[in-house]
Amino acid sequence: MMALSTRGRLAQQMVAVLCVGLSMWQPSAALAQRSREADAPAQRRLGSVPPDVVREVTAVWNAPTTRRVRGDFALAPRDTVRGDLAVLNGRVRLAGVVTGQVVVLNGDLLLIDGARIERALSIIGGAFESPERPHIGGEIRVWSAAYRYRDAGDSLAAELDVRDRWSRWVRDDAPPSGGAVRSNLLLTTAHRYNRVEGLPIYFGPRLASRAGNTQVRAELVGIFRTGDQLAWQQENLGHRVLFELRQGNRAGVAVGGRLFDEVDAVEQWQLTDNEIGLSTLLFSRDYRDYWQRHGGHGYVSLFAGSRAELRASYGEERWRSRRARNVPSLINNDAPWRVNPLADEGVLHLFTLSGTFDTRNSAQDPRTGWYLRGDYERGDGTLVAGPFVERATRPSAPRGGATTYARALFDLRRYNRLGPNASLNVRAVVGGWLSGDALPAQRRFSVSGIDALPGFDFRAPRRDADVGTCASENEFAYAARGRPARCDRMALLQAEWKGDFRLRPFGTDENLGDRRWVLSRVQVDGAWVIFANTGRGWMVGPRGGDALFSPKGSVPPLHSWRTDLGGGLDFGTFGVYVAQAVSERGTSPNVYLRLGRRF
Repeated sequence: MMALSTRGRLAQQMVAVLCVGLSMWQPSAALAQRSREADAPAQRRLGSVPPDVVREVTAVWNAPTTRRVRGDFALAPRDTVRGDLAVLNGRVRLAGVVTGQVVVLNGDLLLIDGARIERALSIIGGAFESPERPHIGGEIRVWSAAYRYRDAGDSLAAELDVRDRWSRWVRDDAPPSGGAVRSNLLLTTAHRYNRVEGLPIYFGPRLASRAGNTQVRAELVGIFRTGDQLAWQQENLGHRVLFELRQGNRAGVAVGGRLFDEVDAVEQWQLTDNEIGLSTLLFSRDYRDYWQRHGGHGYVSLFAGSRAELRASYGEERWRSRRARNVPSLINNDAPWRVNPLADEGVLHLFTLSGTFDTRNSAQDPRTGWYLRGDYERGDGTLVAGPFVERATRPSAPRGGATTYARALFDLRRYNRLGPNASLNVRAVVGGWLSGDALPAQRRFSVSGIDALPGFDFRAPRRDADVGTCASENEFAYAARGRPARCDRMALLQAEWKGDFRLRPFGTDENLGDRRWVLSRVQVDGAWVIFANTGRGWMVGPRGGDALFSPKGSVPPLHSWRTDLGGGLDFGTFGVYVAQAVSERGTSPNVYLRLGRRF
């Protein structure tokens, strides 16, 4: 969400906390349970299981490498199950070793002292009993709600609740199982309310089919942007057309193509669409810049499940600028919107190579593993209009002529479990110009904002050269251009130390014998966080009197980097933090909110 200085913004923070809490609350959530108290009514979660968890455990059962058991199961102290173990409709007693994860569906699990599960434990429709310090390498999740399913040959098909069926009708991208064909009419929002589009609404037919390991997906979607008035005009209209053929189940290849007329955002690696949208709607603060992309491309993708993918694409696009519009907000509605910076305009041919590698134990609450996301882009074409951008690397064609450039961006994260309830996580984000002419305005970088350096205000006025955005002109001129990102390159390092906590503000009722005392069952689960961030951006060029420049093969000295420290509370669906800049004097701490975890 947005960064709010403690100076006069505490009231807005309270409103935001209430809104986030009400909008993100769910009737049930994963319970990390590590004691014999798991069988007590006060410790078992009620309500439905989140749909993504239902799909996850179903996929574990259906995996060909999983050892599947129907009914009761016992593992002797000297026995070992190599790989994943899934048990359906039975009691489980484990005294040995499971080298993978354990899934128990509609049954209870008793873990004997000395037993070991090397990955995660998930129980749906049952209870968990264990020694005080169980040897479990991953996350522990326990729900009381029953697992609903139907048999589909040797596999299981989960039956999701009514709310999830509606969600799948309007949003699901996954093709059906078996040989069925499913078509639906998509009607959803883009979940990114912003000052350029308002709220984009997607509507149109979609089709998904599967025959064995071959999957086909197609869609023809129109886009309507609410903007500052509901008018059927060109500025408010767009489209997205997709066709994809995918071969393989857990691993394989996909070939497809896209046609599009969409508004894209600069620097999407910072913050999420939900955070941007909520900040814009509530406080008239939009932390992204935007431009128009119209064209198409084809792609080939190699994938291994949802954890690894390598994709290559090539296409032609026409780029145009977009203007900021007077979209409504709930608070500070009379405040003017920040100008949306001008984009470089023209027609470019783009080759993109992107990849993802993910070994985390959980995408929602990672405790161990690696995550890597990388993108390489090479563009060549003709730019016919746009803002003046310094050509920092070498003389090149004047604005309005041919241009060729290459850039890359890498996001590497490592999650380390220090114990049952603590972890140390680190992140490095690096990106920038690689070769050719200078980067177009919308492909440049900055290190500014609450996702990068929250101790520093977002693109705040500077008296000198700004190493966060690489702006060098006076404040009036920079603000008039919308405070754009201007760096050729950037680097950001982040580290956080986290530990779980559980609060019972009304105590316990274990000895009262009267379950009407429901207040005693109210508990708050979360994690405390202590973090540090350091980073900066720079232009590529000879060093001189300007601190913004650094030669092509070097990195600016560390004493010129910005650094902040902070801490806060992470409740999963949202977090509350305080950050203080330590590399500069005279700054005040910033209090801010995040929807979800920092990284």
